[in-house]
Amino acid sequence: MRLLERVDAWLFAAEDARRLAAMRIGLCLLLALRLATTDYAHVAQQQASLFRPAPLSYMRLFTHMPSHEVAIALQAVAIVATLLAAAGLVFRLALSLAIACSLLLNGILDSTGRVIVGDALLTLCLLVLLASGSAAVEAWSLRRNVPAARGPRYGWAVRTAMAVIALAYFLAAWQKWRHSGLAWVTSDNLRWILYAASDGSRHPNSLALFIADRPLLAHAFAAGSLLLETVFPLVLFVPRLRWVLVPGAIAMHIGIRLAMGLDYSAQFLAVAIVFVNWPVVVAWLQRALTDAPLPREASSG
Repeated sequence: MRLLERVDAWLFAAEDARRLAAMRIGLCLLLALRLATTDYAHVAQQQASLFRPAPLSYMRLFTHMPSHEVAIALQAVAIVATLLAAAGLVFRLALSLAIACSLLLNGILDSTGRVIVGDALLTLCLLVLLASGSAAVEAWSLRRNVPAARGPRYGWAVRTAMAVIALAYFLAAWQKWRHSGLAWVTSDNLRWILYAASDGSRHPNSLALFIADRPLLAHAFAAGSLLLETVFPLVLFVPRLRWVLVPGAIAMHIGIRLAMGLDYSAQFLAVAIVFVNWPVVVAWLQRALTDAPLPREASSG
């Protein structure tokens, strides 16, 4: 019971309304960016034989790939709805519509024979945000702005999103431990993945080849990624570790992008949006700008 009380006290601790508002704005704008920069229509117009949803996918409800026109319409509606949600206008309806459209659009990408999970963590955090309801729009919103509001109703959604992210990283590590164990580090698995990233490419990836050609370096990167994912849940219990583990996770995903070309930007940006205390950052920037010395021309005038 004492453990449950401590978990309850942590989860429902009071928080600044602006912290939840920052999560709303950041996650919604991130979703809008992903929607605007992904070419769903190109995939939708592929031939019917390429429609191969996963066995347990909700896309099994469809008999064929949605049309080019449907994909464009879903994309346009989702972007508008996401921007409305970011502004705090008709929040629940707009965000619900945006999530539904994005799930269908990502389902189109996943129905080409390869499951893409890059936006999964972002979607889970958006569902937590949706569950927070009107609390998410009580600050930094075009609808209303409650000055200096604090309370548990603003904190539980932020901490739940943190727990979701921490669990996602731990489960990724768990699968590595379960299926590979220490062989994930000691074998040449990562080296061959890096070699494969450059195989057959007209412009071989120099970073991938640099790491793959040095076995000790490849083992070190494999060990570092496994260790980071395994211990990432500590950010929930030891706040000071966020200064190490959060930048470490972001650096890991950027490295994967540079070496393998795999885009996990939605995931590491969601990590930054959720874990950074943006009201503190904004207050620091305001103080820095206020205390900045005036230009020589202005001060002399």
